[in-house]
Amino acid sequence: MARVSGSVLGNLSGKLGNLSARTIEGKTIISARPSSFSVSQTPESISARSKFAVTGKFAKIIMDLPDLVSIWSKVKLSGMSVFNTLFKKNYPFSSADKPSADNIITPDGFNLPVQSTVLGADDLTVELDAFNTVSVFSADEVNLSINGLVVYHNPTDPEDDPYKIIKLSKAETGFDFTSVYTGIISLDVVQKAIAAKYQNSILYLAVATKSSAGKVVQYSATYTSQS
Repeated sequence: MARVSGSVLGNLSGKLGNLSARTIEGKTIISARPSSFSVSQTPESISARSKFAVTGKFAKIIMDLPDLVSIWSKVKLSGMSVFNTLFKKNYPFSSADKPSADNIITPDGFNLPVQSTVLGADDLTVELDAFNTVSVFSADEVNLSINGLVVYHNPTDPEDDPYKIIKLSKAETGFDFTSVYTGIISLDVVQKAIAAKYQNSILYLAVATKSSAGKVVQYSATYTSQS
């Protein structure tokens, strides 16, 4: 609604019908507002919007894993939230139809000593070499947090969503950084149902070392595998 203030005619500001008024240095400026806004439908614009949505969904799932949030908080860009930092770092790697194998769930870090990963219908099995082969760990680092995302894609039924993302995590207390490790992370009922609908997957895996007080000390770079 337009407002009138001062003098006989007053100074106008605000909206009146399809007109917009503002007063600058005592002068009232009236302009017509566009009757509609047209969203660009060029292939480039459509692709950019799709890539934006893909990256946003990927970052949102990462935000559901507290230890990953703690890691990203350490490298949060000045003036940005953790989510926006995640988004900015991942956007260049996303494709328009799904996250790619180049997306990351952790920023840099030590190399994760993976021997093998097997993503089955019911669980994820992870085999890791001894951690002391890739980094030096202090006496404060006593626990391990394993975190992962799986992007399922290429649905059997074309009517299903083109991709789905699930999150996985496992806590290991009193972890031995000098021994080979084998861990199994079970999928829940909903995750198993999702896995059954898709023919391919991308696994993103990272770990964080933690103190007895639960503070993240070190973390690994993102390990990725595809099937």
